[in-house]
Amino acid sequence: MRTTPLLTENDDGLLRAIEHAGASVSEVGAHRIEVVTITRNRMCLHPIHLAEGEAIARSLGLDLPLDHRMFVPGNTLWTGERDGLEVQVRSVLRQAVAR
Repeated sequence: MRTTPLLTENDDGLLRAIEHAGASVSEVGAHRIEVVTITRNRMCLHPIHLAEGEAIARSLGLDLPLDHRMFVPGNTLWTGERDGLEVQVRSVLRQAVAR
């Protein structure tokens, strides 16, 4: 008896996201990542040490920061697109340069 549902043709987006998430984690080093959240069009990486988040994001080519200053503690979410997926990496709150 099969306990997991069979995948259908409509699930290819999720499988693609899973494959790209695996490749991204391998690229930055699985030892650096605590949690990976995957949807059909997005993935979010949560580093073990948030202080490494910006470096991980930049190594994946993500350069759009979104600062969450009202969270306690605050954090920055680095975003971008990679292989057709929206990719996000959490990091410590960056110190933005005043203009």
